[in-house]
Amino acid sequence: MKVSNLGKNTLIAALCAGSLMMGGCSSIRNTWDSMSQAGQGATAGGAAGAAIGAGVGALIGGGRGTWIGALVGSALGAGTGALVGNSMDRQKKALEEQLNELREQTDQNTSDIAQNRADIAANKAAIDDIKVQMVKDSNNLDAIKLVMGDAVLFPTGSYTLSAGAEATLSRVAYNLDQFPDTDVTVVGFTDNTGSEALNNKLSLERAESVVNYLASHGVASSRLKAVGEGWNNPVASNATPEGRAQNRRVEIYITASQKMIENANRGR
Repeated sequence: MKVSNLGKNTLIAALCAGSLMMGGCSSIRNTWDSMSQAGQGATAGGAAGAAIGAGVGALIGGGRGTWIGALVGSALGAGTGALVGNSMDRQKKALEEQLNELREQTDQNTSDIAQNRADIAANKAAIDDIKVQMVKDSNNLDAIKLVMGDAVLFPTGSYTLSAGAEATLSRVAYNLDQFPDTDVTVVGFTDNTGSEALNNKLSLERAESVVNYLASHGVASSRLKAVGEGWNNPVASNATPEGRAQNRRVEIYITASQKMIENANRGR
């Protein structure tokens, strides 16, 4: 089992965190670096299993998932996953229907005013650009992931939401109001153009813009979290304009709240 550099660093951090009560972790990195790949793989597998049981999330494969979902300190019940999955499936289907309704309304709007036509085109681009899929959160429970490209979300170099983005996010806010027992993590990503510090700042500002919009449309701020990933975790090569465009995105994760998990654990 080969562990990526980011996965290695995340894993070592988790091992260090677990060793604090035993006097610190100054030798863990040296010990890790002296292991064979087989030894590293065995250690990674055992640590990941323990971490998932503690609700820390996925440590291997780039560390993705460590910030997605409520942290659960106890074991999940046998039927918890099925109950959460059913709820998430209902919410995903409702969201897809709501976005389709918005798309149909946009197609039916045939205003001859030039400015309105531009707004309509932006709204349609925002709706068509969004991707909705089911993924797993840090507790290995079903979660909803929405991916929105930044071309229709923000002007270049800005974190001010476009009209098209607001039209789409209004439906997302409506959906979240219908399903109050979920939490939302908004993650901003950039390409690798410019400095790392600038991209980290911009990605967080864009995630915060989405969070602030959802909060202003009735979603409780206690349910919302913004994360800026900068140019980390690209989905395409930054060597081409097309790849950089794919990497400039916002991902919205809708996950089971602590309340939903507790209710599911009780079979509700």
